[in-house]
Amino acid sequence: MKTIRHTATLFYYDGPQVFEARDAIGGHYVAVMVEPENAEDRYLVAGVEPERLRQFRAGLLDLRGLLTERTIEEWFLVDAPGDLNEPLALQPAPGKLAESGFLPEPGFVLHDRPAEELALREARERNNLVLEVAADPPEAAAEHRIRVGTLVGLLGHVQLIVKHAYGAALRGLSPDNRRTIDKTDAHLMDVVIPAAAGSFRVVMEAAKTPDMLGQSELARALQRLDVLFENAGNPQKALATVKAHRGHLAGAYLRLLRFLVEHKTGLRYSWAEPGFAKANNRAVTEAEAGPLVDLLSGVSNLGGEAVTLVGAFEKANRGTGAWGLLTTDGVLSGRVKEGGPSLEGLKIGGTYKFSCIEEIEEVEGTGREQRTLYLIEHEPT
Repeated sequence: MKTIRHTATLFYYDGPQVFEARDAIGGHYVAVMVEPENAEDRYLVAGVEPERLRQFRAGLLDLRGLLTERTIEEWFLVDAPGDLNEPLALQPAPGKLAESGFLPEPGFVLHDRPAEELALREARERNNLVLEVAADPPEAAAEHRIRVGTLVGLLGHVQLIVKHAYGAALRGLSPDNRRTIDKTDAHLMDVVIPAAAGSFRVVMEAAKTPDMLGQSELARALQRLDVLFENAGNPQKALATVKAHRGHLAGAYLRLLRFLVEHKTGLRYSWAEPGFAKANNRAVTEAEAGPLVDLLSGVSNLGGEAVTLVGAFEKANRGTGAWGLLTTDGVLSGRVKEGGPSLEGLKIGGTYKFSCIEEIEEVEGTGREQRTLYLIEHEPT
């Protein structure tokens, strides 16, 4: 018997009312909740063409049209006794769908007006969070062109600032909630349109599909970015905002601004989720980036974050100040902060609490980050 798996919820009201599904060979289906039978949720299911499904997601086609204007007559009824994580067995239904009484009324669309912005249009068509990034390096002035190094660096900096914004957002949650969703080291975004029309633009999509309500976890990160970029044209307000987000996020923001100055470009971005009425837009120009870099570079420990370690003193180099501490996460290494405490008197194998500042530096030419733990205080436990 043919089975399908739920892939995305398109309309949720006290449960998934309309959802997408795929079969074992990648065929596309849409499922619509109908009257339950034996107290179990029941869905009308029909195979659909990917292009028409895209039009429905974008609000260009109503649900009845999606179900009736098909090249095949076959349709199914599916019982869903539990959640939608398990495969659903398709039961071929008799007769014609048009005469079944299960079709929705005409006029049901996911969005009441078409999307004018690229980010919002892509978010609806992909049923996912989408981030559009645009840059204006000198080589893009006359044609759609960008140097490979600039593109790679831009994508790397954007990915890193999104990662740190996500991590900062999660720290505001309760420990239990944070444990269930903490994916700050996971791959967060995919490039889906490497070259859109206009000045050089890149469109990225959240790597993880939205939840049942159509909301993406990554929205937490982009909301943080919106706050940082809000006052790019007002250096003093921007300084206060960045100080309020002191830590790895602020450090990633400063490194991105330095990259823009170095490559003589500004940055514009738009992001949206499928249910948005309009996209969120922010920008920093090349002229604005320079003063921000000068101002933020004068803030001490802007990108550092406090880290507390507890474990057995594993190794020490009292000449260089390098040390290692055996913790539950393995041996973590670092060095003594300039002007920090001496390692003299610490016993190998003794248990200590190390108070550190973790700083991140970019490994030049690689787009990777290098983390260093600087010891500022220690005490026995």
